[in-house]
Amino acid sequence: MEKKRFTTPFREFITRDDAGRYHVRLGPQTFSTDYKFTDIRIESENGSNPVDSDLLKAKPWILKNLQQEVNFQRKKERAEMFSKDCFQRTPYSPNQRLAHNNAKSNKGL
Repeated sequence: MEKKRFTTPFREFITRDDAGRYHVRLGPQTFSTDYKFTDIRIESENGSNPVDSDLLKAKPWILKNLQQEVNFQRKKERAEMFSKDCFQRTPYSPNQRLAHNNAKSNKGL
């Protein structure tokens, strides 16, 4: 019997919806969760069904892979957010630094 080789990755991030839920494909199933992992659901064409805690205990790799992928995506989102111009600081010029230090030393006078 020949093993079938898959070209798609096992774990794949799909999207983050407007409600803040992360949709991740693990193998043939699609899961969605919030960033706290309190509400994990299996997505299908008919809607979504909550995942039983028994299934998560029987298959701990589901929660582990979901946590890894969601944390990776959140890290990417934070890096993208902090790279914007509003988060960038311009360094002080030598004159500004000197004026600030002088103001600190003159505070008690």
